[in-house]
Amino acid sequence: MGLERDEILSQDLHFNEVFISLWENRLTKYEIARIISARALQLAMGAPALIDVNNINSTDVVTIAEEEFKRGVLPITIRRRLPNGKTILISLRKS
Repeated sequence: MGLERDEILSQDLHFNEVFISLWENRLTKYEIARIISARALQLAMGAPALIDVNNINSTDVVTIAEEEFKRGVLPITIRRRLPNGKTILISLRKS
């Protein structure tokens, strides 16, 4: 019985490693929505845009926030807590 438990724990650790490697550089749709909505609120409150808004057809703050996200200029870091207790930091700024 002890051996089966050790095998299950080993498989669980392997699954966590695979999960982390697959998702460490990807964002969920919920994280993306939260980022864009937070940035749109900042823009609506008067924060300066980080891109040239003259090239964008719309002056809507959500559109500007989406474009900033797509271009990778947002100075935001996501802190993702994993089920095993570890924390991963994901930077949105592209080098």
